[in-house]
This record gives sequence, C-alpha cells and structure tokens, in this order.
Amino acid sequence: MPSKEALYVNEYKLIKHNIGNGNPTILAFGMSHCYSCLAMSQAFAEVLKVHPEYQIYSIDSQKERLIARDTYKLKVMPTQIFFNAQGEEIFRHTGAYKKAVLNIILKKYGFV
Repeated sequence: MPSKEALYVNEYKLIKHNIGNGNPTILAFGMSHCYSCLAMSQAFAEVLKVHPEYQIYSIDSQKERLIARDTYKLKVMPTQIFFNAQGEEIFRHTGAYKKAVLNIILKKYGFV
C-alpha cells in the first residue's frame, strides 16, 4: 500500500507573515505522533497537489507550544485555523475531516 505524503512542517516564525497577505490561509496544528493529525496533514497535502497556490501550513504544536497555547489558545489536536485574505480568523475546527467535507469547507471559505 503506497504511503501518502504529509505536509511539510513549518516554523511559525517563517510563515506568520503570510497570514493576511491577500490570500486565504490555513494553519494546521498537529503533533507527529497523532494519527488524526497525520490524516489531516495528508488530506491538506493532497489539496496542495491540485492547488499549489493555496497557503496551507502545518505547524508542530509540540515544538511551537507557546504559539499554539498562548497565541491561538489551542487545547486539542489537530486543530485547523482558517484565515481570510485580510488575516482575520474566520473558522476553526478541532479534529480530522474526511476529504469530501474538507472540500466543502475549502469552498465555503473562499479557497476553491
């Protein structure tokens, strides 16, 4: 069975300037040992293969625990935070999505 690719894990300090740069953005917070986090990362990686122009970033919430806890007030993983083009948080979801539901959410929030 072929393995699915996951998103590259970014350092928050290297991507935070992209939030509010005129394009919608998703931050996908997760942990390396979390099955649901990996599933979401793989689903987002599939989306980026079709839409490389999307701004979807994986953040390791263990390595970036101060950002996850203090900036975004996260308590459960995985959590995905959706920002509009102006950088305003417009939606937040905790847990994993199936690909069909993810496509509906992406369309609803202006990614598709």
